[in-house]
Amino acid sequence: MATADTKTRERSERPASSTRPPKGQDRPRKRRPSDDDEEIPVFSGRLLIAAGLVLAGTFIPMFRWLGDAIEPKGPEPTAVDTWATGVTSTVRITLVTADQNLLACASEQSFDGTHCQYKTTSEQWPRDPNAPADDNKLNIIQPYRTWFDNKLVFVAGLWAQPEVAFRVHQEPSQGILPDKLARFAVECRLKFIGRLGQVKLRWSPQHSWSDPDGPPWVGRAEFCKLIDEPQ
Repeated sequence: MATADTKTRERSERPASSTRPPKGQDRPRKRRPSDDDEEIPVFSGRLLIAAGLVLAGTFIPMFRWLGDAIEPKGPEPTAVDTWATGVTSTVRITLVTADQNLLACASEQSFDGTHCQYKTTSEQWPRDPNAPADDNKLNIIQPYRTWFDNKLVFVAGLWAQPEVAFRVHQEPSQGILPDKLARFAVECRLKFIGRLGQVKLRWSPQHSWSDPDGPPWVGRAEFCKLIDEPQ
């Protein structure tokens, strides 16, 4: 029969692993992660590309609009399709002062008292005895090119316009090569008075006579002013 000392010794000799927690005492539980513990997504990869595309689609059109608003627009093309007999139109023309004596055309046609300097390539129109000695070619038709799109137009009376005549006075061309003269532009209000059917033109006495592409329009200068050419 076991004694009290024997029972005490048996309890003390049991392994510690067999010891159970007291009844009613819970085992430690794992803490549920909170919202603060969630990982912050990395802003990269496909998400970054998509965001960049969205920003580009938003801001690029705005920048383009701002650029168009800030950058000055170029001049409008010459409205050749609107030219007709009796119509008045604004036309920009490029010149050097030497053109007054270089440009010439040859035709037997005349319009409203205006005509080319030559009847044929070898015969000049007779001079009106009642005309002043120098009228700045008031009734002489000459070929020109429009600025900036290089359209052909024939004009009478351009050099008789005050601003153009004054430019010739400021920059005389005698004794100076044409390519050494400053090119300038004029804006003229032209009244179109007809078209030249059979005509020859030349850009200087050193050039040969040539044919224009189709019958050119002729306009009489009613008003001309010098304008600045954008660089």
